[in-house]
Amino acid sequence: MWFPWSRRFDGASAPARAREQAAAARIRELTASRRAVADAYEVERQRIEADLHDGAQQYFVAAAMKIGEARLDALEVTNSQLSDTLAEAHELLSEGLRVLRHTVHGIHPQVLTDRGLFAAVEDIAASYGPHVVVRCPHSLPELSPSVLASGYFFASEALTNAAKHAPGAPVSVLLTCDATLNISVVDQGPGGAYFGSGLENMRQRLAAFDGQLDLRSPAGGPTTVTARIPMLLDRGQPGISSEGSH
Repeated sequence: MWFPWSRRFDGASAPARAREQAAAARIRELTASRRAVADAYEVERQRIEADLHDGAQQYFVAAAMKIGEARLDALEVTNSQLSDTLAEAHELLSEGLRVLRHTVHGIHPQVLTDRGLFAAVEDIAASYGPHVVVRCPHSLPELSPSVLASGYFFASEALTNAAKHAPGAPVSVLLTCDATLNISVVDQGPGGAYFGSGLENMRQRLAAFDGQLDLRSPAGGPTTVTARIPMLLDRGQPGISSEGSH
């Protein structure tokens, strides 16, 4: 049976459906572009890591070996001034190599690839001392390389910030995940912390793909820095990793 209002109803719903479809397409487009931005960060980081490891680091190693040989030669000709100069140069070069290796490790630490985000953040925390505790109550979903890197570098920067503003104060790090990866770093220091260049750069980086970074630091403390990082995974993409709960 035909009803006179049926055409009006169908006609009115067609534009609504078109708007919904356009909105859904726009969301897919924005999600893809944000994923591309995050992935571009990770690709560039991996390129820099490879360049430092395979390029500059090899020159440092070769130069250190040559200076070591020259030191031995200088000792044989009893030229103490030359020997002292070479010893100083060797020491400086060795320190430069140590810093370079630390930088390469910081760009993308192997533990992040091998054991996941929780273990990598624990690794950072251990370098500050036993007053820094990391908790991950539930297993984390599988994280894309860009999300892993963003979470790791946020935690690193937030712990650096805590050490600067509240040296020696108890610090707790909490990792949870729902639609976003959530990382909070709370220190029991005196408060009054602010966005320095490191946290500000991280805030801008997260904002590029709809992530958020919040800082609350009232006088008297505690200071809480929280990151919310979009998962950037398509619906239906595989599931749960082996990262345990702690």
